[in-house]
Amino acid sequence: MPRLNELLNTAKGEGVDARPGAVPEYLSRGQPAAADGDDICPLCHGTRFVRRDLPIDHPEFGNAVPCRCVQNENSHERQSRLQRYSNLGPLTRLTFENLIRRGRSADPRDQQRFQRCVADAESFAQDPQGWLILVGASGCGKTHIAAAVANHCIALGVPALFVVVPDLLDHLRAAYRPGAEVSYDQLFEQVRNAPVLVLDDLGTQSATAWAEEKLFQIINHRFNARLPTVITTNASLNKFDDRLRTRLGDPSLSQPHADPIATVHILEERRPLDDLGVNMLRLPMVQQMTFESFDLHDARSARDKQLRENSWREARRFADEPDGWMVLLGGRGRDRTHLAAAIANVRHAQGELPIFVQVTDFLDRLRRAINEDGDSDKIKQTTRNSPFLILEDLEIGMRSDWVRGELFQLLNPRCLARLPTVITTPHTLTQLLTDPGWERLARLLSDPKFCSEIVVGETLAEDQVQSPTPRQQRRRRS
Repeated sequence: MPRLNELLNTAKGEGVDARPGAVPEYLSRGQPAAADGDDICPLCHGTRFVRRDLPIDHPEFGNAVPCRCVQNENSHERQSRLQRYSNLGPLTRLTFENLIRRGRSADPRDQQRFQRCVADAESFAQDPQGWLILVGASGCGKTHIAAAVANHCIALGVPALFVVVPDLLDHLRAAYRPGAEVSYDQLFEQVRNAPVLVLDDLGTQSATAWAEEKLFQIINHRFNARLPTVITTNASLNKFDDRLRTRLGDPSLSQPHADPIATVHILEERRPLDDLGVNMLRLPMVQQMTFESFDLHDARSARDKQLRENSWREARRFADEPDGWMVLLGGRGRDRTHLAAAIANVRHAQGELPIFVQVTDFLDRLRRAINEDGDSDKIKQTTRNSPFLILEDLEIGMRSDWVRGELFQLLNPRCLARLPTVITTPHTLTQLLTDPGWERLARLLSDPKFCSEIVVGETLAEDQVQSPTPRQQRRRRS
């Protein structure tokens, strides 16, 4: 997408001052500019909008309303003025009518997400309220949807300002320079109080303390004033500064479908190791394994029922607030995989990209990468640094030095970095820790303050089931 400075350099003859260092028209007044030669209105001073004098607790406090001078403006003049103000430039061609409504992905799940996003974006554009957050990989169509929202608002006569975040920061920096046409304070106020603001490509700016502070001030102001805002980003929300993340992910403002005034949509995304065929998170059966579909009544005895209920509660708690590692133990068919998948699906719904791999499949793919295609470094690096990793079926029978070495090299950095990890195994933790050759792995799993041991129901062999120790029970209750 063209950057703002590129649009300015090609704007001669279109009512925009393209001189070096000149401030674009959309920032020269802060609201849709009056036509050239018009008398300046004494009420709005040329901004065409005013803010009513209302108590701070009034529901319409801070809302911009059209000035009386706008009433004498014909529709053609108004559309022309709103187009100049919008900063859309060539993006005026991006509308809901020419949008591919299923998106560009061949994945049916991505297509469904994209269609839901378009439906919500159309509702937002028809009546701008709250925030619309679009999260997805580059090229998935976020900017088209955001521009379509702005264009639809303009068609309805609602002022909308479209800015690319790195360009906005460049113009704010330029406003500090001596002789700048618009002061920094005036420029900053104009952006953060735009009636409808679209911030495109949040997260692609230089990660300086100054840039983070300016963005927080803009977002925080609009958050508090509930000013209609559209934000696109290719970064997971949990990658942002804590202050920004709490604004973007506040349940009252931007959780998916949690509140009618705001929506977060995660569109087509980067899926670690998906292209290598080892991440099971994409499998339809795994996606259906949720906490809601876990059968708590499938118990063999009262003790079995107690163990299953406890494992469900502990896994649910870990999914909501992952801290340290969790080892899920249980016999074949006792649903430890179901709970592991449910944890992964919760983290995925919250914007993370978990890696969920079968240990044997992962090791086979790693062997092929080492011997054939040379992707071993990519596989190792991606898995070590994943924000959330699930290793399915860690078997004590994997006794080769190569297997033990690779698994330790994978898990040790995650332990040092305290990255959330779930391991499932049909064996007890005691068997894992005492199995010959696993001494280094045992050191990672033996700290009860860091690694929780959860038994998912009884196994057929009673001596393989261990009830939680009193120490573990006290720690989990706390």
